[in-house]
Amino acid sequence: MPDQSAVLADRYVLESPLARGGMGQVWRARDEVLARQVAVKILHSGLADDGAFVERFRREALAAARLTHPHIVSIYDTGSEDEPVGGERHFIVMEYCSGGTLASLLADQGPLPPERVAAIGTAVCDALAYAHRHGVVHRDVKPANVLLTGDGTVKVGDFGIAKAAFGDQRDLTTTGSILGTVTYLSPEQAEGRDPDARSDLYALGVVLYELATGRPPFSADSQVATAMQHVREKPPLPRSIRAGVPRTLESAIMRALEKDPDDRYASADEMGAALAGAAATTEGTTAFRPAPRPRPATAAKADTRWVGPVLALIVLAILAVVALPRLVSPPEEDASEDAGGRNGGGRAVLEIAGAQDFDPHGDGREHPDEVALATDGDAGTSWSTETYDDSLELIGKPGVGLIFDLGEAVAPSEIIVTGNAGAVEIRSGDDIGGDENAFDSVADLGRLDGEASADIDSEAARYWLVWITALPGGGGTAEIADVEFRGS
Repeated sequence: MPDQSAVLADRYVLESPLARGGMGQVWRARDEVLARQVAVKILHSGLADDGAFVERFRREALAAARLTHPHIVSIYDTGSEDEPVGGERHFIVMEYCSGGTLASLLADQGPLPPERVAAIGTAVCDALAYAHRHGVVHRDVKPANVLLTGDGTVKVGDFGIAKAAFGDQRDLTTTGSILGTVTYLSPEQAEGRDPDARSDLYALGVVLYELATGRPPFSADSQVATAMQHVREKPPLPRSIRAGVPRTLESAIMRALEKDPDDRYASADEMGAALAGAAATTEGTTAFRPAPRPRPATAAKADTRWVGPVLALIVLAILAVVALPRLVSPPEEDASEDAGGRNGGGRAVLEIAGAQDFDPHGDGREHPDEVALATDGDAGTSWSTETYDDSLELIGKPGVGLIFDLGEAVAPSEIIVTGNAGAVEIRSGDDIGGDENAFDSVADLGRLDGEASADIDSEAARYWLVWITALPGGGGTAEIADVEFRGS
């Protein structure tokens, strides 16, 4: 039988400490009655002597115990008993998560891949949305309170505990000592205002910022100074710290970090939907993603151009009654020409089956989440390269670019590229593999500043590479806003 000082309620055998914080110490334990592993949080003796706090703690623990959700740590039991050496021990028995916390994951691995950051955020939002619907605001969302099971499932813990800790409206310094850090504190909490569900979303934004970049948005020499940064300063964009952060994920994080709660997401469900969208755009770096069909604006422009000729035909037909049937049924050759693009001559827009970022001389990833922006028909959106401190030549990188899949071997007569780059080549090939040398060079667009086109006279190929060999100004970022393939 284990030593009685290591057993709670005659059933929970304390095996080893897991973590220690401002509230208490967490132990891995074994439930001898149900023969399962559990986690037990024992309050610090200083808090256990505060009767008002203990009552709040008991009430909030019971409220949290009613939250049953796949992404919330389950609370099994709560109670108190006399210490063997005097005093009382107050404890909570919870689900044991063997995968550790996000805090330990960050310490071990540093910043996480964007798709994982978005997936973790989506899971936490699911948990928060459920809790908020049941009237429970977490108030202390931080990496140490987000746990992982052995199979990687995300679980949020310590619901309601912060409310018990802050129920007596302690000042910021005392609050900071309980939290251990104000890194994840919302501006309204730092100013002493009551937090609500949107305060949890701000804290989650801080967590995701740290997961994506490896550092929190604010950090100062003192907790009070850090709190004031939350109130007064705008956080730097995640992409300015870690270039590979997708814009969709950055946008979701920055909205959660708005100073005014009214400017944040209205609910955890709304934030979760944004993060789910960000996760979808960051998954996979080599698979082709469907591209939009040719933009309607192109067809509209073509229609406008044949209005004049048709009117002329009408006038001629009125003058020559024998031509009347042509007004009802225009010749097929006219219709064929009408289907042409901006240059006419029967050059129709060819459909793009898919597109992919191409970085054979780097890490293999070059903003894959933005690739669809180069085929959406909107010159106001663009795929961009990473931001480079020096020219590609100086860093020993022959180039970077995008591969377009036309679905089958096609010989386009014209390729139109819109963007900004120091130098761009067009290459074609029948397979994807290796580096740019697997593609044949078919055109040199040179300096790209806006729209440029190249007449193509080469054999048919399925894959076409827009290959950036120089950045604008020798360094920085190149952009491809739109690519169109035209053929007869």
